[in-house]
Amino acid sequence: MITTLTRRRALGAALAAVTLGATAACGGAAAEDGPITLDVWLMKDSAPDAVLQQINAEFQAAHPGVTVAVQILEWDGRDVKWKTALAGDNPPDVLEMGNTDVLAYAASGGLTDLTGREFENRATWLQGLREAGSYEDRLYGVPYYGGDRVVIYRKDLWAKAGLSAPPTTLAELRTAGEKLQAANGADFSGLYFPGRYQYAALPFLYDTGGTIAVKDGERWSGALSTPQARAGLTNWAELVKAVSRAPADADETNLPDVLAEGRAGMIIGQAWMVGSIGRDHPELADQLAAFPVPGTAGPMPVFLGGSNLASAAASPHPDLAYDWIRLMTGTKYQTLVAQNGLLPNSTSLAGVVTGITKIQMDAAAKSWFTPTSTKWSDVDNAQVLMDMLQSIAAGDATVAEATAKADAQIDQMLNAA
Repeated sequence: MITTLTRRRALGAALAAVTLGATAACGGAAAEDGPITLDVWLMKDSAPDAVLQQINAEFQAAHPGVTVAVQILEWDGRDVKWKTALAGDNPPDVLEMGNTDVLAYAASGGLTDLTGREFENRATWLQGLREAGSYEDRLYGVPYYGGDRVVIYRKDLWAKAGLSAPPTTLAELRTAGEKLQAANGADFSGLYFPGRYQYAALPFLYDTGGTIAVKDGERWSGALSTPQARAGLTNWAELVKAVSRAPADADETNLPDVLAEGRAGMIIGQAWMVGSIGRDHPELADQLAAFPVPGTAGPMPVFLGGSNLASAAASPHPDLAYDWIRLMTGTKYQTLVAQNGLLPNSTSLAGVVTGITKIQMDAAAKSWFTPTSTKWSDVDNAQVLMDMLQSIAAGDATVAEATAKADAQIDQMLNAA
């Protein structure tokens, strides 16, 4: 899941000027008599207001008598709202879901099976997003946009510390962080790494051959206590202790501010942050660069996050919902998404990405996703992994103690009746 107000502004600036060929994009929905309201639920910061107004105006022009009503949901508490709405008599027609959320709702019968529908670039969708939207080889969530993380650094601070070429190994990354700290003072983070930043920390366990959980038959088991996973989390904990002054109880919310304000030389963030920092701090526009997160041997596997668009199984307007989803996930919008620092939903659009976004696209070839359990959202909503990481970063628990506790929680949640 990718959510920030800054990214929303960045994407909105470029998309606001686009005019859509709505008749071509939206043709194919069955005609319905009388005034109709198509209810679309999107997540906060995922689509700028200007874009929504333009898409909906064009959509409505292509479908006389239809009004699109968009409701914006907060990420916190989304699960309760979805469950209540999908169980009621008047569910939304279209829902944006984080790609870690789709599986549970598809398995419960709450979402429309879109397997037989046609979508642009379907054959070349990013595999991680396709998997996130699929259940038992059926499509329920259409890839909307993706995102993975890279190391973003300040070139001016880099030069001050006497650094030149970007590191290619985890050991070199730590050395670079230590040099940045030495050149900028005790309160400075060579690499700012908040303790609860799970989607930047978990790649460390995949880097050493670990995983979060495994399935044997019908039963899931937490795998954080395996030697491979613990080795990776130990590498993470040692790096954080050596080069980060970020709070153990913080998440990634203020990463751009920390880098822009000169409190860190590096952050692990998403490509759109480079553009947003440059716009908010023009003096830094030429001072930002990025490189893949280095692991013990080559680039570290990245988490492929993002969102999928789904239709409620009980939607009274399934054809209209399909047309709206097809429009939002088509080539034209995906190209603009890519040009503004987010990963488009298809590898066929790799040619439209440049600079740091291209680094993201290349990194996506070596990616991982959360366990494909229908109950994974319960683990995610309970913040089991973030609590585990915070306890390690704060020194409240050893890696062995924290992973054992998290595994027990994962076992209980994923195997609950």
